[in-house]
Amino acid sequence: MIAIKPSVKGRIARLVLLLALLAATALLASCSEEAAEATIPPTRTPKPTFTHTPPSTDTLVPTATLTAAPTDTPTPPPTSTPTPVLPTRTPTEVPTDTPVPSPTRDPLINPLNGLPVSDPTVLQRRPLLVRYGNDAGAWPHAGISQAEVVYEDIMEAYWITRITAVFLAQQPEAVGPLRSARPVNLATVPQYDGVFVYSGASNGVNQLLAQAGFPRITEGSTNAGFYRSAKKKAPHNLYSSVPALRKYMAANNLEKPVSLTGFVFAAEPPQGQPATKIHIPYPKLSTVDYTYDAGAGLYMRLVQGAPYLEELTGQQVGMANVVVQYVPHEKTDIVEDSLGSTAINIVTIGEGKVQVFRDGRVIEGTWKRAKVTDFPQYLDAQGNPIPLKPGSTWVQFVPPDYQLTIAGQ
Repeated sequence: MIAIKPSVKGRIARLVLLLALLAATALLASCSEEAAEATIPPTRTPKPTFTHTPPSTDTLVPTATLTAAPTDTPTPPPTSTPTPVLPTRTPTEVPTDTPVPSPTRDPLINPLNGLPVSDPTVLQRRPLLVRYGNDAGAWPHAGISQAEVVYEDIMEAYWITRITAVFLAQQPEAVGPLRSARPVNLATVPQYDGVFVYSGASNGVNQLLAQAGFPRITEGSTNAGFYRSAKKKAPHNLYSSVPALRKYMAANNLEKPVSLTGFVFAAEPPQGQPATKIHIPYPKLSTVDYTYDAGAGLYMRLVQGAPYLEELTGQQVGMANVVVQYVPHEKTDIVEDSLGSTAINIVTIGEGKVQVFRDGRVIEGTWKRAKVTDFPQYLDAQGNPIPLKPGSTWVQFVPPDYQLTIAGQ
């Protein structure tokens, strides 16, 4: 056995103690590092919250570009809609030597049909111009046979016609079915200083009507007597009555006496060619024929080959005069339907060919009209007025290239 000196034993004991202390220190250090690592994840959690900041600053870019778009889009509509040809056509002048009817007229003679009235006050009110639909679903028409003057015009796409009737002395209890306006009404209403009655209009025509400034009564007018008939289907069932319309006019300060130039009338017919049958080649849905009834002294109207009836009486409608007025038909940019069809501007300012049918004969001549507030003048080859027969008149607006079929006995 080896003997260890006491001094060596002491050094060994100190060494063991030192090693034990070092081991304990190392153990404590490792524990503190683990604890430190465990606390790191919570301190990193706030970092993802800042990653949303860049997207929010990026979204500001589109908002700046969007503000420019609205300033561009409203500009085109106002400039494109009010560009129908009507305003540019209005200033057209007609030679000043056009004969004018005598300003003196019997106060008991209706200036629109040349017939006497028992009450002169009925001639001191404003004419009503009522817009009728002319689809098959709208037939028969109510009140037409009591109108002094009726106008017929071709609609957009040249597929059908529409009608405007003028009422002054008569008061039918029903007028309709009522339909929407077209540019031609801007030319017919002012010559009568009248009130226009219709169902509505496209945006483009509404703008032109507002510019024209004459009084209008539409389906939206309160207490104007509009109603829907159960006998027909919409949109061919909107009606009113002349008494109700005149009551509305009085309540809204629209009624007033007007000075009407009217037409030239004479009981004796002028010289002309025999014309007892007339065919007007309107679109297929609206072809028109007239057959002269010598006993009644009227041209009896047919549409699509069938008698054209008055709804209030069930009788065929006859006219003392049929005036075929050849007028320019111009394309506009006013969209009227879902197919994109655009309205036709029918030019009634200026001059052109006219045919006046009365008493079973036709008189060829020229129509002239200087401005929109004038009545047209119908002149023969010598420049003299072609007198109408006292009674109702149907004015047919047709394109200049139309060829009528006329037969005489």
